[in-house]
Amino acid sequence: MLQSLQHERPERLPVIPLVGLCSSTISGYSVVELLKDSHKQARSQIAALRRFVYDGVFTCMDLTAEAEALGAHTLIQNKAFPYVTKHPYREPDALSELELPPIKTSRLSVFVEATRELVQEVGRTHLVSSYVVGPFTLAGQLMGAEALLELTAEHPEQAAFACERCEQILEPYVEELIEQGPHNIVILEPTASSSVISPQAFAKFSSPSLKKLVTLIRSKAARATLHICGKTTKIIDAMCDTGADALSLDAVVSLDVAYGMIRSRCTLIGNVDTTTMMTGSMQDVASAAEKCINSVGGVVAGYILSTGCDLPIETPPDNVRTLVETGKKKAGSR
Repeated sequence: MLQSLQHERPERLPVIPLVGLCSSTISGYSVVELLKDSHKQARSQIAALRRFVYDGVFTCMDLTAEAEALGAHTLIQNKAFPYVTKHPYREPDALSELELPPIKTSRLSVFVEATRELVQEVGRTHLVSSYVVGPFTLAGQLMGAEALLELTAEHPEQAAFACERCEQILEPYVEELIEQGPHNIVILEPTASSSVISPQAFAKFSSPSLKKLVTLIRSKAARATLHICGKTTKIIDAMCDTGADALSLDAVVSLDVAYGMIRSRCTLIGNVDTTTMMTGSMQDVASAAEKCINSVGGVVAGYILSTGCDLPIETPPDNVRTLVETGKKKAGSR
């Protein structure tokens, strides 16, 4: 993993599927337990890691925790990913004096403590990564995505202010996560996808705040990965320009095109389709993994085999095993 993140050619292809809440099918803990109990979340992620023997571990992906800590209403239920049900702030001015409450008083503490436990358990042998929501996405969670998108068109200076303010609000949480010792922080910025906003809007509203967040992460001796769902081919250059060490790409992006664009500036992670992972056969998964590997030219510097996004909760364990085994049998030539 470290060789690939340093853009060195590894001895074999590293594999790290985005295993989050689907680990509940391995550990037997419920989704609600994983999102509210740090120890159970960590044990569930370790259980999946031991079961499938991939090369790194993540905390659970949850796009709502930061917004919930700041006053948003969220719905957490079993067999589904959490989502925001009520956006507390309709105007960007309301964000002016907003500050993150003490982390120990919110559900953010679950992810901080889970990170600490994962680092203690496997940090010497596996890459440990934690998540933080991106500033543009957080602004959409707090104000409502539609309201934010309207601002980008009608009052762009207010939209830019909202993103800048959200980046500042996130900084203490990022620092607290890094203090636990993870190797990598993954910034989740799905609302800034080219499936949602134009590349020009990404450059104007999301990119400046992402650069500041990446700079903060790297200043604390951690690596930064940027994950944006959906179509991102037109913003690959801009994503690289944030300074991120790695880009996690969705299945709709052609890896060969993206790999040609990055020019050794960062590492690519991805991008087997999560629908294939959930509904396909083991042969379908193996073929999809082989296609990803062949798209970048085999075992090369700066590529990590993974899924295009967080695995669906119902993903069959045999499909996860097939993905990992398909990747790990790929050895580099010296």
